[in-house]
Amino acid sequence: MVNVDFRSVLNQAIAPTDRPVAATVVEALLNAEKATKDDRTQFLQDSLYGTWRLYFVTSGKVKLGDKRLRGFYLPKLLPATIAFAPSEDTPIAVTNKVTVGLITLLLTGPARYEAVKNILPFDFTRLEVKVLGQTVYNGKFPGPREGLVFGEIPMAKLPFFAFFQVNETFIAARGRGGGLAMWVKQD
Repeated sequence: MVNVDFRSVLNQAIAPTDRPVAATVVEALLNAEKATKDDRTQFLQDSLYGTWRLYFVTSGKVKLGDKRLRGFYLPKLLPATIAFAPSEDTPIAVTNKVTVGLITLLLTGPARYEAVKNILPFDFTRLEVKVLGQTVYNGKFPGPREGLVFGEIPMAKLPFFAFFQVNETFIAARGRGGGLAMWVKQD
């Protein structure tokens, strides 16, 4: 696989026009991930704070050397965001928001950032469902870890993101399932 200039490809990918094809973006993300690991780059927790719109994802687990690098840009008509903020109760609060038509789902919970490996394990504990802007449910998000204290749950049992690109414009990470995602900063 040719080691493309991943920085320029990723910056071009978030441009409003003339975006590179998905396979080129996936290759750039994989090269960025490899460079971050090779250089042992660490990102500061504060650099994650803010709201980020999901912009590009791979369709499943991908790795360097794959013959088919599948991924796609998410349309603005299907807004999905993730927000990270400091919290008094836990190191970080995470909120995932997805809107499909007239329905909005908000998942919130605690997270902690481990800068040595750029890993952010998290756990969604609350769910809010809105229809036409009106809340129809706001309560516990049931899951396999319900009733457990977040700080005592082993990371092996938590979902996580392993960040390999973090800047003021976009962030990129690999999820627990092996897929890659790229988010752009919301204004």
